[in-house]
Amino acid sequence: MKGSSIYIDLLKVFSDIAKAKSFSKAAELNFISQSAVSQQILFLENHFDKQLIIRGRGKFSLTHEGRIFLNGCHSILDLFQETVDLMDAKLGKTKQTVNIETIYSIGFYRLPRCIKQFMSENKNINLHIEYSRSDKIYNNVIQGDCDIGITAYPWNHPLIDIQYVKNEKLVAVCAPSFHLSTNLKISIKELNNLEFISFTHEIPTRSYIDSILKDNNIAVNHLHEFDNIETLKRSLEIGNGMAILPENTIVQEISNNDLVSIELAEGPFFRKIGVITRKDRPQSKTIKKIVKFLNKL
Repeated sequence: MKGSSIYIDLLKVFSDIAKAKSFSKAAELNFISQSAVSQQILFLENHFDKQLIIRGRGKFSLTHEGRIFLNGCHSILDLFQETVDLMDAKLGKTKQTVNIETIYSIGFYRLPRCIKQFMSENKNINLHIEYSRSDKIYNNVIQGDCDIGITAYPWNHPLIDIQYVKNEKLVAVCAPSFHLSTNLKISIKELNNLEFISFTHEIPTRSYIDSILKDNNIAVNHLHEFDNIETLKRSLEIGNGMAILPENTIVQEISNNDLVSIELAEGPFFRKIGVITRKDRPQSKTIKKIVKFLNKL
């Protein structure tokens, strides 16, 4: 049958080209030369006697036949991945392992209950959880070092698919000894010139909080900056200043009377959370199942 000699790797290369709209990017993703990519596409077009890609002068698009072939590639790659998963799992007798990377605050405060429920309902699937920064999570998802990433304020990337889950409410936080702690609600203007405990600049939540302050013409004194929310909270507890944090990350400290939560009158403000996966990588039924379950976060 015509087309039966086409290899899986060839389908993957074509899929990568279509997704990235770039021969060089497809070459990089598949660890081959750009010349090799061009030769593989030429082979496909000669094999089917059809032009699949329109290219030249910076323009890139698929022909009608190219779009049909791409749909077929996706179906075959999905089926192939599912078959590999079944063989690896020995028909369910051995646990499948899925690697998930998450930012610390999600991993510590929102993920545990969800993961516990998932694993109790899916005993043949093992979830390996690691904690990292958003930029590293993106890189590892793109490189294929992890299957699923969970991050705050996910940003668009041509190789990343984003599914948003429930937002997190942001509140002002301080120690009970701080002079504003007796207020149930304050104007954000009362933060002006106060000493502030902040996330470091590479944390997306810091960028959003900075934008809130800037939009309201508020200048704060960033006394300390941390990339770990636990360290940040410990600094707050000794009365060093104020912070703006996701409300769900301070439940225990509020209960212990170690910290105080204060509503912001100009709010509510919310932190966006997204589940990210690699767009052009065929997702097994297991991965799809986990991503769907994570929508309950």
